[in-house]
Amino acid sequence: MSSLYIHIPFCHHKCLYCSFYSVAQKYDTNLYVERLIKELCERQNFIDNNLQTIYFGGGTPSLLSLTQIEKILLAIENTYSISNVKETTFEINPENADKEYLIGLKNLGINRLSIGIESFDAEDLRLLNRSHTSLQAKQSIENAINTGFENISIDLICNLPFSSFEKWKNNLQTFINYDLTHISCYTLMIETGTMLEKLIQKGKYNPVSEEYAIKEFDYTMQTLEKHNYLHYETSSYAKHGYKSQHNLTYWTFQPYLGIGAGAHSYNGKVRQWNKNDINGYFIGNILQSENLTTLDKYHEYIMLSARMQNGLNKSYVQNHFPEFYNKFSINCNSMIQQGFLNNDLSLTSKGWHLQDTLILELCSIE
Repeated sequence: MSSLYIHIPFCHHKCLYCSFYSVAQKYDTNLYVERLIKELCERQNFIDNNLQTIYFGGGTPSLLSLTQIEKILLAIENTYSISNVKETTFEINPENADKEYLIGLKNLGINRLSIGIESFDAEDLRLLNRSHTSLQAKQSIENAINTGFENISIDLICNLPFSSFEKWKNNLQTFINYDLTHISCYTLMIETGTMLEKLIQKGKYNPVSEEYAIKEFDYTMQTLEKHNYLHYETSSYAKHGYKSQHNLTYWTFQPYLGIGAGAHSYNGKVRQWNKNDINGYFIGNILQSENLTTLDKYHEYIMLSARMQNGLNKSYVQNHFPEFYNKFSINCNSMIQQGFLNNDLSLTSKGWHLQDTLILELCSIE
């Protein structure tokens, strides 16, 4: 079983914080779709033929027409076995989520939406340089519900340097009022090369303090768990039965193929990726590759597993990385004694707060 990711890099404009590969210039989307389909055929043997999840991400996939999305889905069906696909996710921006478009997505077999809300506050949206309004954010959710989508996730960004704790509380309450199945609460990261980094360097904004970040994190965790959302990964909360199956593919080291400019792939042995170069992608010469050593795989296991509430597993390490098992056990015992982990290796509050420290110590093999 394996998963497929399709990267659509087009955007109306770059958001203040965004570090994902996207392009705001106008390109021929029909030509890009044709190139996606060609790459799909060229690399079909990289992973197992039997797909379990499909994910359209970006950028802004909802800038594609329904006809273009249908062409991609037909190409996937003609290339892979999709009989076991239970989750097909489509990232959509609120301003694109009108009823007609959503009905079209549903009729094409899309059964999970990820809506890029980021904030319900009008001023926050303006400062983030988002394309949608607060009203559009709410209307997109209502349209998705009324169209019959049952599996709906939204993204919210916390720790905004120009926002407030009260606004964050209101954001969470708005989400809770809609009774959706999943939410990703991303901590704002000041990434190199983003507009936000430049504004902070100029003194326009100051990053939030560690104390404030912990306050928002704890409030988020306590509030969502109170409303029956399982905190299963650092940024991810889900109702029972609605964890993101596609993201779990990444976090549990299952094979996946990423197609499109900037997309990454992994088949258990080799990591491949297309460079962040859409012009190069059109002519098909940007694929990079890296063979992973056992130590690379072990470190990746630690870094990804430590992001999940119940991700670390001694039996898994013993079976897959026996040469590191003794040191892993010693490190885990140290983390238990220091209060980062419970006895079953699940994360404590301290473990959630100080994941970088936890990961660094667990990765040590000396």
